[in-house]
Amino acid sequence: MPKWLFRLAGELRDEFNFYFVATHSNHFLPDYAQVAQVDFVPPSRWALAWHLWRHRIDLAQVANLRLYTDAARLAGVPSVIERVDGVRGGAALNRKDGLDMVVASTRGMLRRLEAVVSPEKARLIYNGVDLQAFDAASIERFGLDQDAVIIGRTSRLAGGKNISLLIAGVKQLRQQPGYQHVHLVICGGDTTQPGAPPMLQQLRDEAADLGAAVIFTGELADPIPVTKGYDIATCTSLPDNEGIPNSLIEAMAAGKPVVASAVDDIPELVKDGETGILFESNNLDQLTAALRQLVDDASLRRQMGLAGRQVVEQNFELHTRAGEYRNLYRDLVAANGLHILNRFARISGHA
Repeated sequence: MPKWLFRLAGELRDEFNFYFVATHSNHFLPDYAQVAQVDFVPPSRWALAWHLWRHRIDLAQVANLRLYTDAARLAGVPSVIERVDGVRGGAALNRKDGLDMVVASTRGMLRRLEAVVSPEKARLIYNGVDLQAFDAASIERFGLDQDAVIIGRTSRLAGGKNISLLIAGVKQLRQQPGYQHVHLVICGGDTTQPGAPPMLQQLRDEAADLGAAVIFTGELADPIPVTKGYDIATCTSLPDNEGIPNSLIEAMAAGKPVVASAVDDIPELVKDGETGILFESNNLDQLTAALRQLVDDASLRRQMGLAGRQVVEQNFELHTRAGEYRNLYRDLVAANGLHILNRFARISGHA
């Protein structure tokens, strides 16, 4: 279950009662129970429909799996929303009948939805960051020297994230004279997606030559202090694995420059040469050159970091985005003749 949803529920729980439902993993972070009832239900249409009916859910917001929409309609849920944040191998563009609204988390995704849903049933709402809470968080730099440059990646560990390329890029950089102060931090644990191979040990093996210059944090309930400790944030994902990554939004909120692959909707967030540097997907030489440029130029890092922070303040501030969701939910409630939305369910494959 994405962390942005936890933050959204925290903003809106004064008005709505939230239920989080996962169907493929029952691994919930403890914080989620503070803002919602959390449940694991097997991925069965009848089991999900019974769960939704039993709790008298008024609105269901579902991930892009047709099973969830069908279950919500079978349960008689008055309003059903699907949220899409990337093509995901085409799954996000499946049929949309039975939905009252489709929320796109990127402008690029909104354009793609034109092929499968009428314009009045699609809406853009970016994800949001609580900037005040973010600014108040501590900074974690693992006791490294003040002149160390930390290159970081915050991500679940999955093949499509292409973290092997980042490890190779840092290795290549550190092999050059004058770059022994460069360190790599990989923040995240193995994905909970069923059938996905574990990646952590494989990545540790690939990075073994870096010795003490690489740190694997494993899964963290709150990765923000680690992200705030980066000097350069990265995303090396392959195509069809991203919308706009929350990890990059958070890095830019922390005033960090970004080096990212120019795939999916990442260029919608990262402006090449302004808030970071984009490189061709899976191009090791371009990645290494981009990292070298930012390692060499602290002034450029600060300049890009400030520009990135401004982008987040303008487009990805949590309170504004939560207000857009609040208005959407109220509109759907009114359209169905309800006076108050008592119960909101969010159905996703993963906890």
